[in-house]
Amino acid sequence: MPPCKAVTPRASGLFLVFSSAILWSTAGIFVRQLDMNTWAMVAWRSLFAFVSLGLLLAAGGYMRHFSFRRDLGLPGLLTAVVMASSMFCYVAALKLTSVAGVMTIYATIPFFAMGLGWIMLREKITKRALLSAAVSLAGVILMATSSTGPGDISGNLLALAMTAGFAASIVMSGKWPGMNLPAVTTLACALCGIFCYIMMPRGLPFPGLRDMGWLLVFALATQSLSYLLFMTGSRLVVPAEASLIAQVDIVLGPFWVWLFFSELPTRYTLLGGSITFIAVTFYLASEYYLKRKA
Repeated sequence: MPPCKAVTPRASGLFLVFSSAILWSTAGIFVRQLDMNTWAMVAWRSLFAFVSLGLLLAAGGYMRHFSFRRDLGLPGLLTAVVMASSMFCYVAALKLTSVAGVMTIYATIPFFAMGLGWIMLREKITKRALLSAAVSLAGVILMATSSTGPGDISGNLLALAMTAGFAASIVMSGKWPGMNLPAVTTLACALCGIFCYIMMPRGLPFPGLRDMGWLLVFALATQSLSYLLFMTGSRLVVPAEASLIAQVDIVLGPFWVWLFFSELPTRYTLLGGSITFIAVTFYLASEYYLKRKA
């Protein structure tokens, strides 16, 4: 019997990135499961994420010889503030509107990053990218115009802010490559939790044991563990490939809440989401193909 071939670094990277995308896609499940106000939910999620991410990073050796001035500094602090605001907007958007609507807007993150990259780094934008961005924007507009209530409108605006924030943090990490990204993410979790705590005049409510367990898994699945998996896996594959695999999150997110909570998006949300997903996938796939060919 021939010996088993060793798993290649690329195969390991693909598996890790795919696993992180699956974990990220479960956010809607936890938001629907937890009967808590947004401030308290995000505060506890951020607290658990801060502690668990810090422990995981310390165990993995990421925080050895850490220096705030060298690893973070003003660029890292600014990036953490942007990431923290995006973390809050993400959960708040999921609380207010459909998961499918939030994922439709979030799917446009490559184009937000592209636009911000042009503004901040003067990166070139191709005609193919502009066309794909225009088509994806048409899908988002179609979805947004089908909003039926103030919750949908507010949720879509928060999802837009979240997407812009995450895209900005990606561009900022490229502008200042010396930042310790795991430390920045850990700091962002702390800042997000502190902000939510301050915004609750009556203090942070203490959830029951069941909800506490859900919050812990929520933090592990969608912030700390998923981030480490993606961070490790993305180093073993090309960026376009990692971005393409991460699109699984956008498809599975609405699927989970349909499966467990019978949450059905409107037909316009499905149509707009499909248009956006196809446009983004075409763009990322073409980028990956051209880079592989080169």
